[in-house]
Amino acid sequence: MKDSKGKNIAIRNYRPEDGQKVMELCADTGFLGKPIESLFEDRKWFADLNTRYYLNHEPDSCFIAEADGEFVGYVLGCRKPRQFTFVFYFLIAIPLFLKALFKCIIRQYSPQSQNFIFRLITRGIRERPRRPRGCGHLHINIKEGYRGYGIGRSLVEALFFYFLSLGITKVYGELTFVEGRQTEDLYTREGFMIYDKKATTIWGKNLGKTYLMTVLVDIKKMLYAPKK
Repeated sequence: MKDSKGKNIAIRNYRPEDGQKVMELCADTGFLGKPIESLFEDRKWFADLNTRYYLNHEPDSCFIAEADGEFVGYVLGCRKPRQFTFVFYFLIAIPLFLKALFKCIIRQYSPQSQNFIFRLITRGIRERPRRPRGCGHLHINIKEGYRGYGIGRSLVEALFFYFLSLGITKVYGELTFVEGRQTEDLYTREGFMIYDKKATTIWGKNLGKTYLMTVLVDIKKMLYAPKK
């Protein structure tokens, strides 16, 4: 596969040495595709929250995209929802939030970063859309400059074929939707169904109407649907 720049795109399994690059890209795209620093200063904390479970507990469900050997994207998958719930909340999220709160109290974080942490704590669960029970899920990111060329779909397909081999047929993802910047058919035309949507203010109030959405996909229907 080649992108529009003529670079050879390869999708491969995750390796432990990819971990730092995955975390860096997570932070580089953390605020609606832009670096998280414009909203929250602690890159490592943010990347740990969003990637540690997958990299440490389900590395076999993670895939990497390269362009002529350069790391340009990833998809991280979860096929064990019960394990995720326990490990993520009790072993990852709670310790990280306690650490962040301590830094807020001793003012190691800027006021903007403190506000972000407080919004996550006070509004995160309340503003989170419903998730389908018993389904796998995914987290995906593509490096700026390589989006829109089919790399994301190739990553997702690699993960979905792996999931199908294990008997997993439905997967969901969570994303931020900003009214006026995107349209919902951006996702539905790719085979995703909007499962739930809730207005959110965790990113602040300067974006306009912003929603968190859960999108659900039937893997077989997506993989084997006639090409348009």
